[in-house]
Amino acid sequence: MRILQVSDIHFGPPAVAAHHEAVSARIASGRYDAIAIAGDLTQRNFRGQFVEAQAFVRRAREAAPTIVVPGNHDVAWWWNVCGIGLRWAMYRGYRRYIADELEPVLKLDACTIVGLNSCHGIQSYTLTSRLRDLSVVGAVTTEQWMHARAVLKNTPQGALRILMLHHNIVPGDLSHRWGLADRGLGLDEAIDAGADLVMCGHDHQGKVAEIERHGRRIIVSQTSTISDRMRGGTPASFHEIEIAPREIKVNVFEWEASSRDYRLHAERGFAR
Repeated sequence: MRILQVSDIHFGPPAVAAHHEAVSARIASGRYDAIAIAGDLTQRNFRGQFVEAQAFVRRAREAAPTIVVPGNHDVAWWWNVCGIGLRWAMYRGYRRYIADELEPVLKLDACTIVGLNSCHGIQSYTLTSRLRDLSVVGAVTTEQWMHARAVLKNTPQGALRILMLHHNIVPGDLSHRWGLADRGLGLDEAIDAGADLVMCGHDHQGKVAEIERHGRRIIVSQTSTISDRMRGGTPASFHEIEIAPREIKVNVFEWEASSRDYRLHAERGFAR
């Protein structure tokens, strides 16, 4: 089984048409058994950006089973600050153009993917002393982790248990920033929920890691962006995840300007 994992598309000013066209061509090729989009489809939550994102997601759904979660750029956080305001309005654009469900579940023969909405805007549990991060930092509540644990617990034997959220659950190599307000606790919760693999984005630098904590091992597949907002001059990229009975392989595809396409850059294999 092969999954395309992409995030931080950022339709709007950072969008690069050639990048999107190359990814769309791969989606249309029938290469993938599932498509996972880990948030930040828009740059500024504008209607026109959502319309472009809607078309992208529609093409993905026509090609393969698709799961999508919102990113912090897709959430109108100003509608509800610290519980004051209209919480439903935060997700109005996303629900209208992308998906009504903020935490979808995709069950396939080879895996179960549980989507978590880590984008809550500015709430008491996301507050940070870094002012520029006030609407950026993510969170997953106790109730959300309980939901993920319950779904993954019922995954058929032999199927891979996957969590997908927008925010990175490990610190970025260049930014050194955790995506979630509770920092490393999010990684502990993902492991405790029973996940074998976590798919995320947000940091705009790709990363593939195998982490052992509390006697359990988890694989993190963190995609970069396909916009022009790459961190540290790294190329735009996405990941392919291949699931076999005895191995999980994460293939990193990076943009190559000379060919105007994505090329395989690195392969990481992990025993199951």
